[in-house]
Amino acid sequence: MSTLRPSVLVREFLLAALALVATCGFVRVEAASARPVLQAEEAPKGEHFESPREAIEAFLSVYEFERTGSSEQLERAAKVFEVREGLAGGERARKLAERLGLVFDHVTLIDPARVERELVTLDDRHAQWSVSSEVDPSFTVQIGFVRTDAFGWLIDSRTCAQIEGWYVRASDLARIAAVGDKPRTTAEIVRSLVPSKLKHGGWLLEPWQWVGLLLLFLIAFFFERILTLSVRPLVRRLARFEGVNLPPDVLARFERPFGWFLLAWLWLGGVQLLDLPVAVYAPLRLGVQLFTTVIGVWTLYAATDVVCWPLKVKADQSENKFDDMLVPLLRRTVKILVVIVGLVFFASQLSGDLWHILAGLSIGSLAIGFAAKDSIENLFGTFTVLLDGPFRIGDVVKIGGDIEGSVEEVGFRSTRIRTPEDSLITVPNSRFISSSVDCLGARRARRVRVVLGVTYDTPATKIEAFCEGIRELVRAHPLTANENYHVWMAGFGASSLDIEMVFFIQALDYGTFTRERHRMFLDVLRLAQRLGVSFAFPTTTVWMGQPEDVEHDNVPADGPQGVLLGRSEARNVAAGTVGKLPAKPGPVRYDVADPDSLLR
Repeated sequence: MSTLRPSVLVREFLLAALALVATCGFVRVEAASARPVLQAEEAPKGEHFESPREAIEAFLSVYEFERTGSSEQLERAAKVFEVREGLAGGERARKLAERLGLVFDHVTLIDPARVERELVTLDDRHAQWSVSSEVDPSFTVQIGFVRTDAFGWLIDSRTCAQIEGWYVRASDLARIAAVGDKPRTTAEIVRSLVPSKLKHGGWLLEPWQWVGLLLLFLIAFFFERILTLSVRPLVRRLARFEGVNLPPDVLARFERPFGWFLLAWLWLGGVQLLDLPVAVYAPLRLGVQLFTTVIGVWTLYAATDVVCWPLKVKADQSENKFDDMLVPLLRRTVKILVVIVGLVFFASQLSGDLWHILAGLSIGSLAIGFAAKDSIENLFGTFTVLLDGPFRIGDVVKIGGDIEGSVEEVGFRSTRIRTPEDSLITVPNSRFISSSVDCLGARRARRVRVVLGVTYDTPATKIEAFCEGIRELVRAHPLTANENYHVWMAGFGASSLDIEMVFFIQALDYGTFTRERHRMFLDVLRLAQRLGVSFAFPTTTVWMGQPEDVEHDNVPADGPQGVLLGRSEARNVAAGTVGKLPAKPGPVRYDVADPDSLLR
């Protein structure tokens, strides 16, 4: 197992301590900002309580929460408190509901009918209920109610400010007989074990809570180091099990956020044992939750590289080029999803309502769809490339007839093409939906077509010999397709007899193709020299002739005689050529063992 240098440990410790100090500063600001009395429109959103009795009945849901652990019951109990809707308002209200429920465990069993009988109405908007503890009559709890326009009767902010003091005092008292067998919470057990001299004094927190925070931080820090050092060989062993060695930089990018996530998670779980005041606990918990969310997203983001690295290595080793496109796109997709889910979860931590955020996203998606129409088209173009597979990484393609080059990378929005001029073109993926894609990389061979012009004084038999000689060169070449070639006289040009030469070279890379084409053309020149065939070029011949030079000795007497003469000579020519063929020649056959089959 590898060990960390002391300097690395010191740096990690200082960074963690800095995060703790920043969080405590955030707590101080939140605690100070939570003190002002609220206006009616700032009260928590939820039910409308028509009377103080209804508010008390809703508050009693906290005991159902203690029995079943239902978060919905705790949320209902928290709605009766007039607390600030700030960043930590929801958490503070929930904690107040729990604390007040524990206070009444040492005071009396709440009866909504008794509250209604003993309620003192101060004015049309304020009421008060006072009750003394059955264990210590000197301990009196006064619950104030305020009527708001928006949410009805709530437990007022003055009472909320006193709950923490009541809780601290009540923790030193015995429980009332009605709840004597109720199991104590872990925080109550921890508080009962603390010496009384550490429960008094201190700034913002009790002395034992400051000590507990420091010990908790140290324990979480060293546990984080141990777990991180244990995970490192495990990740490497899993990678080697897949036959892949993880690069150190990829593993290092994952280890740091993973260690911080463990630190925050352990600290978040342990801070609940310290029984912190509500004004401190709520913003502190929110700060740690936000920190844990950010670090969690960072951890998953880095873990994507760790998980996708073996896939990338295997894709590089496989012959299937589709994997070369899929793995980078998969990695980017997962990272984007991680960031989106992280942002939504982060926002839900601030607002406390995940479903409203998701509903807002669904409504806003329509407007986003209109605004990002081009981006959505590009995304569908990406799916087209992946599902249809018109090309692979490394293929040479022509897109729409104006873009040609080698495919280097396929992304969410665009595809990058390397041109023959070595420039990089970014093509929006939406073009693959509306434009034709000519995948030159899918060719089995490269086609060569050239027209050879020979002089008009070349005899027909020599043209026949020249064409057959070129066919033999094609058949003899090791990289030509022997089952598909065409060498025939194609026409009578202005200054030449044209021979069309079409063949295929089985070489996909451009360098090999040009080399073998060069060799073939040189062999054609050598063949022409051996046969005495001359290539024509545009010429102008000026001929000074005498009248007798243009006379013909076999001129037919009239038109009908000319028709008969033409038919007779044509039959003589055909008898020596096509007359030797079957009644109806079949299609062209390519047989290496029988080259003459091409002429039959």
